[in-house]
Amino acid sequence: MESEAIRALARFGPEWVIGGLILVGMFVLGKQFLDEYKLQNKRKADLAEKESERQAEIELSRENRKREELAERTKRDRERSEMEGRIAAQMERSNSLMDGMKTLMESVLASNEALHTDFVTSRERSQGMAEDLTHVRDRVDLLYEKESSR
Repeated sequence: MESEAIRALARFGPEWVIGGLILVGMFVLGKQFLDEYKLQNKRKADLAEKESERQAEIELSRENRKREELAERTKRDRERSEMEGRIAAQMERSNSLMDGMKTLMESVLASNEALHTDFVTSRERSQGMAEDLTHVRDRVDLLYEKESSR
């Protein structure tokens, strides 16, 4: 069978046989090149897919971080608002206490003024009574002297 194939090819001449072998070789090399090209394209696609997955993970982590920062900021704002409310309530209590203290001080001042006025009046009366007592004593001394001289 081999000799028949060689005889069949011999009719065409050695150029055609060599050309056919070159053609078959080129076909084999082309197939290998095509397989390698497909493999390279698959690797590139895998790398691109991994890169896009990595970018998606980065984007997801960035969104999560932003969400956490927003939640933290909201929490701080809420705490600050509560603190400001407490401060405002404390200031209101402090202001009402200050008003009460002011009223009390005014009352104490008014009471002191009244006591001072009573004290001045009492002192004036005491001086008047001392004068009366001195007058009575002088009269008693005068009467005693009169009785003694008799």
